[in-house]
Amino acid sequence: MDNNEEILNQTIELIKIDSRNGPHAEDKITDYILKTFSSSKLSFDVIEHENYRKSLIAVFSGENSSRNLLACGHLDTIDISTVKINKDKSINTEIKDGRIFGLGSSDMKSGIISILFALKYLADNNIKPKYDIAVALTGDEENNKTGAQYLLKSDLVKKTKLMLIAEPTNLNLGLGQKGQIWLEVRFKGKQAHGSVPDKGKNAILMEMNFIQRVLNPELFTKNNRFFLKSTINIGFIHASGPFNVVQDDCVAGFDIRISPPETIQDVMRKISSILSDDYKKSEYEIRVIDSLNASFINPESKVSVQLKSIVDKNVSGKRKIALSYATDGSVLNTHLNIPVVILGPGTPEVIHTKDEYVFIDNIIKSVDIYKDIFLNLDKII
Repeated sequence: MDNNEEILNQTIELIKIDSRNGPHAEDKITDYILKTFSSSKLSFDVIEHENYRKSLIAVFSGENSSRNLLACGHLDTIDISTVKINKDKSINTEIKDGRIFGLGSSDMKSGIISILFALKYLADNNIKPKYDIAVALTGDEENNKTGAQYLLKSDLVKKTKLMLIAEPTNLNLGLGQKGQIWLEVRFKGKQAHGSVPDKGKNAILMEMNFIQRVLNPELFTKNNRFFLKSTINIGFIHASGPFNVVQDDCVAGFDIRISPPETIQDVMRKISSILSDDYKKSEYEIRVIDSLNASFINPESKVSVQLKSIVDKNVSGKRKIALSYATDGSVLNTHLNIPVVILGPGTPEVIHTKDEYVFIDNIIKSVDIYKDIFLNLDKII
C-alpha cells in the first residue's frame, strides 16, 4: 500500500491514547476511531456496557450477507503502574530501531490499525467483499471480557463462519489457543497459638501441600504436537496473619492454561480428585472465576491452507502455531463453537511489559495480509 506514513502516524496516535483497563478505559479511543475511520461504508455503533465500558461494532457489507467474517480487536490495554505517562496524560511513545515502543503497541493497537486500514482500502476503492465483514473492537478484554460476552448475545455472530483476531503473533498464523481456568481454592484449618502449632491445623500448610500436588509435572501430558503442555501458575496466596497464630484460613489463586484434547471438565476432575483424596469436604472450598476451552483449527483444513498462502505471499518464514494465551475468541469458541484464527503484527514476548513494542514492518505487512483476506473471503469461508 502507498499510505505507509499515514498507517504509521495513526498507529502512534492510537498508542498514545491511554486506554488502560478500568472504568472509562475505552472512552477516548472510541471517540478517536469514530472521528478518524467512520465512513459511509463503515459506520460504527457504540455499545455501552456496565461499569462504564464500551465496544465498537460495525458491518462492512459484502455482495452476500448470508455469512460473515468477524474481524476482532480489543480497545483496552493492560494496566501497569510502571508505564511512562507524558505531561498531557498520553502514553509515552517513541520510534527506535524500526520499532514503535509504547504500552499497547503490540497488544493490540497495531492490530486494530491494521484491520481499519485494510477496510479503508476496500472503502476508498469502492470494493465489495464476497461476504460481510463484521468488525468488533471490544472493551474490557484484559479483565472480564465484557465486549466478548456481549457478542455472545448479538445477532452479529449468528452468521459468523470464522473469527479473525489481530492479537500479537508476529504474523505467524495462530490456529489454536490454550483454554483457561481461573480458580480459587480456600482451605479451612484449626486456629491455635503460634507457640503450640501441633494444637491447630495450619491452613497455609494445607494450601502448600495442595500446590505441590497440582505442580506435579505428570498432572498433564502433551497430547497434541501442535500445542505446548497445559500449565498451572500460582497467581496469589493469602492468609491474614499475624505471626503468632496458626492460621485457619488460606486462599490461593490458580491460572490453568489447557491444551487439547484436555477440557475444562477433565482438569476439574483432576483437581477435585486431589482435594477429595487429601482433605475432608469441610476443609476446602473451590470457586471457578472463569473457564474457557481451548480452540483448534486443523492445519490442513481449507481455512488454514488459504490463510497460510496469503501470509506467505506477503511475508516469508512464518509458521502455523498454537498460542499459550486466551483471547476474546476463546469466549465465542467455547459457547458458540465459532472457529478462531489469531493473526497480528505484535510481538507476543513483550506484551504486558513497560518496554512493549511492535515492528513497523509488521504493521505495514499486516495491513496487506488483512486486505488480501478480505478480498478472498469466497476461498476462505
